Amino acid sequence: MSSDRFKGLVIILDGLGDRPCPELDGNTPLEFAHTPVLDQLAQSNQCGLMDPLLPGLPVDTHTSVGILFGLPPSVASCLCRGPIEAAGIGLDLHVGDLLLRANLATVEKHGPDFHIKDRRAGRIREHVDSLCRALEDINVGADILASLYPATQHRCVLRLQGSHLSAQISDTDPGGKGIDQRILMSRADNNEDEIARRSAAAVNRFTEISHDILSSHPVNKKRIQGNQLPANGIITRGVGVHQNFNNLLAYLNLKVAVIASESTILGLGNLFGFTTITDPAFTALPDTDLDKKLAFAKTALATHDLVYLHIKATDTTAHDRNPQAKAEVINRFDTALGKMVTGKMTSGKINLEDTILGVCADHSTDSYRGEHNGDPVPVLIHNPLGRKDRVNRFNETDCATGALGRLTAQSFLTSVLDAMGCLSNYKAAEMEYYRLTR
Repeated sequence: MSSDRFKGLVIILDGLGDRPCPELDGNTPLEFAHTPVLDQLAQSNQCGLMDPLLPGLPVDTHTSVGILFGLPPSVASCLCRGPIEAAGIGLDLHVGDLLLRANLATVEKHGPDFHIKDRRAGRIREHVDSLCRALEDINVGADILASLYPATQHRCVLRLQGSHLSAQISDTDPGGKGIDQRILMSRADNNEDEIARRSAAAVNRFTEISHDILSSHPVNKKRIQGNQLPANGIITRGVGVHQNFNNLLAYLNLKVAVIASESTILGLGNLFGFTTITDPAFTALPDTDLDKKLAFAKTALATHDLVYLHIKATDTTAHDRNPQAKAEVINRFDTALGKMVTGKMTSGKINLEDTILGVCADHSTDSYRGEHNGDPVPVLIHNPLGRKDRVNRFNETDCATGALGRLTAQSFLTSVLDAMGCLSNYKAAEMEYYRLTR
């Protein structure tokens, strides 16, 4: 990239947007948090509200981040989570593999049915690899082998290998937040499709076998002795097959890096050919090392044109219905960002005079219900040569008056790329987006 262009850093605070919380005196976690650095950036740049896909439509992380990573919305909305998770953990993917996103869960068996007591087995973190190793190369009939691989915390990837497998099957994860839900048995979307019926039967057989194996596993026996929930069941969703994707950032010949802890984000980066960077200190929880993440971002900017930094803890705390913890994560992020802007990090200062900085979220997560919702998210773009508006604080309410207005995730990305100087041939970029949607 020519030297007259800016580098770009896009920070994605997962699930940042929220609604007023009684525990926070009627404020959102972002409004309640102490954010002098974000507020200063808001005062000297441009802000707005962003709809990840469509106004009022709740979306998943992989859809909105896919768009922020350069996929056309029509393609991103069809992404399947299983292959993304598999790419995120570095699984060696083969043509014909069937890939499903899975949870280690706590279940009880009542007759032929499994009832879920906790969809995340108490957010299990330790010895997940040992549990998954016990579920490798399981014969589930019809010459199909099933294997489970650890991802992030309770999340795993289930891979089925065999001839003629179909992704046209249903989830076994019933979703929702309630307890004592029954695990759904997978079924073919089209009951006349023999391959789909066989694939669904293989998933169901794995559900049964995995419960038998996990129930007697030493890790779970120890967890029960320590009054912890056992991870004795598997629930699945997001089935799909591996495929290659075209991407606007690749078309623009940008060298892109992704810094994250979440296998979904890393998986998208791997699928698109980005450099993916992670570290054991990066977690999906409030204990994630934000200083180290930002230091890695600064280092990556030296060798990449565009760097994405993803922070999951804002979303995790909202799903846990803990707005106070979400506000505290935002506090910590603002402090860490201040160190990077002022040069108090050990890696030194990021030069905002030659860097376009975008701050956004992938979706809103309601801390009251613990679910994604369709509210727009606050965004800002720092451009040393750009305009500024009259927003004084970075939050859902104030950003609604910003000069960026209400834009889509696709428009947010192109606004960042335009500020970087990457869209000088705008007609070619416009035509490439059209081609990618065909």
